[in-house]
Amino acid sequence: MVVGTYGSYWNSYLPMFFDRMSNLMKKNMTEAVKSEGITSAHAVYLIALRLQDGQTMAELSHFLDLDQANTHRVVKVLLEKKLVYDDRPSPTSKKFSIMLTQKGKDVADRVMRTTEEYLDNCFKDIDDVELTQVRNTLIKVLSRMDPDLDSYMSTPKWKNPFFVYLAFMPPDEEANYYGIALESRLLHEKKK
Repeated sequence: MVVGTYGSYWNSYLPMFFDRMSNLMKKNMTEAVKSEGITSAHAVYLIALRLQDGQTMAELSHFLDLDQANTHRVVKVLLEKKLVYDDRPSPTSKKFSIMLTQKGKDVADRVMRTTEEYLDNCFKDIDDVELTQVRNTLIKVLSRMDPDLDSYMSTPKWKNPFFVYLAFMPPDEEANYYGIALESRLLHEKKK
C-alpha cells in the first residue's frame, strides 16, 4: 500500500486512470463496429453471445452484470440491425432466447479480434507471467471492491457469468498458467 502524499495522489487519481483506460478500450471497440451503426455498448452483448449463445434476457443481463432494462434496449437495437434473433414461438411469448445471426457472429468475431489486437499491442512488452500477475491483482482488487462478486461468480442459478471467464485463459483451457494460480477461480473456494 502506498502511503503519504504520493499515496493520496495515486489513490485519488486511480479512478480517473481506470476510467481513461476504459474509455480508450470502448473507443477502440466502437471503431470496430461503427460500420454497423452500433457502439461498444452493443458490442459487449455480441461478445457475450459469441461466448455463450442462446441466452434469455435475464441470463444475458446476469452474464454481463448489467441492468435488464438496458439489456432490453440494446437487444432491440441488435434485432433491428439483424445481428441477433430470438426463438420465441409467437410474438406474445415471454420466455425466449437470444441468438446471434451469421452477421452477428461475424461482427462479434471482428470486435473480439480487433480488441485482442489492440490489447496485445498495449501489452506487447509485458511477458506472460507479469500479465498473469496483473490480471490476478485486478481480480483480487475487484473482489475487495465488490462484496457480491463471490456469490455472483458461484451462483448455480445462472450459467457462467462473464466474471467466471476471468478465471481461464481461454475459458476452456487449464486455469493454471505458468504455474501461477489464478485468483478468480479460488475466491469463492477460500470461504468454504
